[in-house]
Amino acid sequence: MASKKQVQPKYDYTGKDRVERQRKALADAGGARVEAHLDAGELAKLDALVAKGVAGSRRAALKYLVQQIPEPENES
Repeated sequence: MASKKQVQPKYDYTGKDRVERQRKALADAGGARVEAHLDAGELAKLDALVAKGVAGSRRAALKYLVQQIPEPENES
């Protein structure tokens, strides 16, 4: 008889629950979850950054590129 694998008590089986939990954690920390729809060319650029070793993943490449944008000037 095959044994069942033990699962963590808070393990969620749906992506929806995981995304909601991540959104709440990020909002509590003062950040936000950002979702982007990218075309094939944009994905290729992210993959190139990963291949060059600039970033470890597409997500990290996006964060890297956002950090390259200059800070907005205050118009006071």
